[in-house]
Amino acid sequence: MPTWNHRSVAEAATRLRLAVDPRRQRQGNGYRLGSGAGNSLEFHDYRSYVSGDDPRLIDWGVYARSDQLVLRRHRQEISPRLEVFYDASASMALTAEKESFAATLCALILSLAQQDGTRASLWLCDNYAKPIRSGQWIPALQQQQSSGTAGLLSTFSELGHGSERILITDGLYSQGGPALVKHIGHGAGTLCCIQVLTQSEIQPQYSGGKRLEDVEGGFREIVIDDRMLDRYQQRFSRHQAAWQEALRGRGVGLITCVVEEGFQTALKNLLKAGVVSNAQ
Repeated sequence: MPTWNHRSVAEAATRLRLAVDPRRQRQGNGYRLGSGAGNSLEFHDYRSYVSGDDPRLIDWGVYARSDQLVLRRHRQEISPRLEVFYDASASMALTAEKESFAATLCALILSLAQQDGTRASLWLCDNYAKPIRSGQWIPALQQQQSSGTAGLLSTFSELGHGSERILITDGLYSQGGPALVKHIGHGAGTLCCIQVLTQSEIQPQYSGGKRLEDVEGGFREIVIDDRMLDRYQQRFSRHQAAWQEALRGRGVGLITCVVEEGFQTALKNLLKAGVVSNAQ
């Protein structure tokens, strides 16, 4: 079970606020100006067209000039809604430190949403996706046992159209980033991925004959040498690039947080990306 760092979350929550979409402006009374297509006539911004978007919102004038499909979005006053998808598959518990680190980041996001008045919901995804009722995320997250493989590809019911969505995962799904982004991002206003990795997953250093266990795929006898490590680095780079491209135009994109670099470095990464901002 993940043991997230309550003290670190409480301290960070005193100086940070949630800012998933930095283009949004606080309005008061718990409302913001939304980034989704609204009914007003006030122009908000453009974003790239992605599969599943309403084609009626395409700006055909821009397409005629640039051959680029973009959506013209207008102001929409909405009550903020956030949906957090927590990857609870077996690979997230590769080490106790990784599992705790990911749970701490998830707890921070939900704590900031709660204090900001944002309606937040949590999906715990192991073998299948489990919706967690508002206000029940603390015991649910504490009792979660990471296992299984395919929860992020489950069917999600009652997702909010135009909602802000955050995916917390190591991103090491065999289906790759594009498939998950298309599945989870359908109908979203914004979507970003907080990627939690260990240093050994980014740049493994093992050598010699090993009997490896894929925690989501079983055992395999293999000899690890420099050539294999080079191939791994090339595949990992392509994997990361696919995630970044899939998230392009959907919000702040991919934010990679390395367990060994610690929670404070992760906060700096989230601040730089625009997932959180300093409280005024």
